[in-house]
Amino acid sequence: MKIILSTDFSSENDMLFPYAIDLLRNGGGEIIVFHAYMDQVVLGDSVFPGGIDSDAFFNRELIIEMEKHADSLIRDTVQRLEDMINRQQIKGISVRLMLKGGDPEMELVHMIDNEQPDLLLMGMRGKGRKGFLEGSMSKSIMTKVNVPVLSIPEGYQWSTSSQVMYATNFGQDEEKVIHKLYSLLKPFNPLIHVVHLQMKDNDESAAEKMEALGKHFQTKELRQQIRFHCIRTTTAQEALQLFCEQHHVSLASFIANKRSLWDYIFKDKVGKDDFYSLNLPLLTFSAE
Repeated sequence: MKIILSTDFSSENDMLFPYAIDLLRNGGGEIIVFHAYMDQVVLGDSVFPGGIDSDAFFNRELIIEMEKHADSLIRDTVQRLEDMINRQQIKGISVRLMLKGGDPEMELVHMIDNEQPDLLLMGMRGKGRKGFLEGSMSKSIMTKVNVPVLSIPEGYQWSTSSQVMYATNFGQDEEKVIHKLYSLLKPFNPLIHVVHLQMKDNDESAAEKMEALGKHFQTKELRQQIRFHCIRTTTAQEALQLFCEQHHVSLASFIANKRSLWDYIFKDKVGKDDFYSLNLPLLTFSAE
C-alpha cells in the first residue's frame, strides 16, 4: 500500500502520522511525505534605482531561501515519522520525501497522477485559515483526484471506535465505493453505517433503493459489518451530527462529486460543509 502524506509543516500535521502507520502496520508499504512551496515571488522595484533588475534578483534569492527552508522542514518531518515507526518496532514501512516548487494544489494533483497511491492523507482546517492544504483546498482536492482522500480535522481528539458513517444518495458507484471502503478499513474491523438523508417528503422510494443496495452485501461477513439507515430530516447538518453522536462515529465518508459546481454532494443540497461541521476525519472517494 502506498500513501501520500501532504504536510504544511504545522505541528498539527503530526497527527497524520498515526493514521498512516496504522494503515500500513500489518501489510507494510510506503509513505511519501509531500510538500509544495510557491516558487514565484513578485516584488515591486519602485524603491530601487533604474537599471537594477530588482525583481529578478530578489525573486531568485528568495526562492533559493524558500527551497532551503522547505527542504530542512520536510527532512525534519520525515525524521519524526521514521522515529515514530521505529519506536513502535514496525517492519516493512518505508518513507521517502517529495518536495516541489509550484502551485500546491496543481503539484499535488500531478504527484498523485504520477505515483497512483492507494490513499492521500492530509490535514483539514476550518474556514478563514490560510495556508497550504487548508479549508477550501482540502475540499477542492478531493474532487480532482482519483484516489481516496482521508482528511483529518485540526485538533481532532482521537477515540477508540470502529464506527463509520457512509452517506449515500444511491448513485451508480455506491456499491463499488462501499466495497472499497470496507476493504480499506477491514484491518480495523469496521461497522459501517450506510446512511441516506430523506430531505423531501415525497422521497418514498428511498427505502426501496436502500433495500436494493443492501442486497449487494449479503455474505455473512458483510451482513454483520454493514448496516443501512434511511433518516427523515429537514436539516442535514443536525441529522448527521445526531447520528454520529448516537453511534459514536469516528469516521465519515462519501463520494466527492466532481460535477458539483455549488459544493453540494447530493442533489437535495447536502453539502461538504455539513460533513466538515462534524469535526470528524473524512474519507472521500471519487466517482468512477
